[in-house]
This record gives sequence, C-alpha cells and structure tokens, in this order.
Amino acid sequence: MTELDPDRRDRLVSVAKGIVGICPWIGSMASEAIETLIPRQRLDRVVAFLRQMENEVQAMEERIKILEKNIKTEEGLDIFEEGLTQAARSYSKKRQERLARLVSQALTAEKIKYEESKKLLNLFRELTDPEILWLVYYSENLTYGSLFHKQLVEDNPDVLKPVSREYGSSQDQIDRAALQDSYRNTLLRFGLIKEQGRSSYQITSLGRLLVRYIETRMEADDKEE
Repeated sequence: MTELDPDRRDRLVSVAKGIVGICPWIGSMASEAIETLIPRQRLDRVVAFLRQMENEVQAMEERIKILEKNIKTEEGLDIFEEGLTQAARSYSKKRQERLARLVSQALTAEKIKYEESKKLLNLFRELTDPEILWLVYYSENLTYGSLFHKQLVEDNPDVLKPVSREYGSSQDQIDRAALQDSYRNTLLRFGLIKEQGRSSYQITSLGRLLVRYIETRMEADDKEE
C-alpha cells in the first residue's frame, strides 16, 4: 500500500474528523476506519454512504449499542470496512442507499451473521445497478396489473421496459434485448433467480435474502419459493 501524499492525508484526516459532526451516531466509529482506507478512495462517496447509514441507524435507535459493540469485533470491523470500500466505488445514490441498508442490518443484528453478511456483500459488489433492479423486480410475484412492477418499469424504462425481439427490430432494440439477457444470466449464474418455464423466472431463497437486506421491506404476503 502506498503512502498518501501530505495534502490528501490531511484531507482524509479532516474528513474523518468531520464525520463525527455530520453523523453523531456513527461518526466516531467511522472516523477511525476512514483514516486507514486505501488512498484512491473517493471520499465524497464515502461520506454520502455514511450519511445514509446514519439515517438507517437513527431509524433503529435502540440498536446503536449493538452497533457499537459489533463494530469493535474483527468480524464487524471487516464488514464495515467492506462497506466503506464499496461505497467509494458506488456512483449512484440508490446503490449507496442499498449498501448502507445492507451494512446497517448486518451490524445491528444481536449476533453478527458474519458468513451470511460477507456473502451478501460479495454478491452486491458483483452486481450492477441494472442487475439489482431486475432482482428487485423478481422479488414480488408478477401478477396481472401489478402496481409494484408497473411503477418499477415506469421509473426505470431503460432497464426494465420490454423490448421487441421480432425479426427486423432496430439495432437499439437488439442491443437492449442482449443487455437484458445478460442481466438475467448474471442473476441465474449467482443463484439469485431460477427459470420457471419458458421465458419465466422466479427469485430463489438466496435472492430473496439479499433483497431483504437491501430493500426497506418486502411485502408481508410475499411467498417463499
């Protein structure tokens, strides 16, 4: 690991100390970890991630002591540092929100499920934002007139809107179809969805577990596969 240049080191320390004021709940815990991060990390993204994690923790105020206890363990610190590392590479606000939710849930459990949390963090790191969107799309049963799916498609048409696969389709349609196939193939490869009949897919238990960590809450009447 190379040393930080003086200006960048000063900025890193300054940001680390500033986190205490920005995030009163987790600031002191975060500042120590930030000071040891790799030099190339993008501090603005780290700060955005910590702000979101602060929001998550504030919503579960009774678990702050659990977080304080867990983050002092080797397993908890490893999970937190992995979250910071991924945050530095997360360019979208939605991804930062989901990552913060994942790390917060992992670190506020009565007993850290280290292997489970690391597995989910590793999966999250490997998935692109469009692939995560498709996983969320499959997390609810697809029924006729589903408002959940309708809204998700309307909010993300470039990723989720169905494309024509008929002969003579435009190159843009062909390219989008290829990308959608690629997104689904990635989810299949990681065991997050499975095929259910021709051109039909269903979320797996592993996929459902990841969605529970990164989304606010799945519908109570969602059925397991």
